[in-house]
Amino acid sequence: MKIVIIGYGKMGKMVEQEAIKSQIPVSKIIDNRNDLLSHNFKNNEVAIEFTEPSTCLENVEIISSKGINMVCGTTGWHNDTQKIQKLVAKNNIGFIYASNFAIGVNIFWKIIKEASLVMDKFEDYDVMGHEIHHNKKKDSPSGTALTTAQIITNNIARKKQIITEKIDREMKSDEIHFSSSRCGSVIGKHEVIFDSPMDYIKISHDSKGRDSYAKGALNCAKWIKNKKRFYSIENYMEELLNA
Repeated sequence: MKIVIIGYGKMGKMVEQEAIKSQIPVSKIIDNRNDLLSHNFKNNEVAIEFTEPSTCLENVEIISSKGINMVCGTTGWHNDTQKIQKLVAKNNIGFIYASNFAIGVNIFWKIIKEASLVMDKFEDYDVMGHEIHHNKKKDSPSGTALTTAQIITNNIARKKQIITEKIDREMKSDEIHFSSSRCGSVIGKHEVIFDSPMDYIKISHDSKGRDSYAKGALNCAKWIKNKKRFYSIENYMEELLNA
């Protein structure tokens, strides 16, 4: 397997570094539309894409039309999920996406799911979330935060709405507030608090570096290389946990 890196920002550079460490060949680095259009992919290549929400859909359209499997780490495109699913099916490729490829974050999500199932039975506990990222991050809330909040609302029946903006009113009982802060060079911190009149329980994940995201994306590239259809990181994790 060889990888083609699509997007050469912080994450693209980290994927390159981790690929070198793991002795995975990088056949090309593409950082603009014209190079992507002109590149002739080979059957043994997998594309790893970390770009911007505004370009992600077009990138998937171009890559899938060339019949190449891909890993998508861009966030903020999920309003286009159905369009991307159709492209994947039409071009018969394998596609895996995640709002966060770090294995530790995916373990965190599994823990949050189990905790939420428990808290579904205990109405005294309210729930909130907060995330912190570096001051250069372009989206807010983070994709990881949105995925975390969705896991909570999927598993606590009394929580139905996710609020991410500033609150200037009393919270409704069916809402969960997931707030965001941006500061300095924080790689990523996510925490969930279950609060009752008696106590509170806090579950958190702190990233030490972007290498965990890059390593996870490369592992998913190995996993997707011989597969077809649309997958999420959850499918990958399920296979690991059931092996």
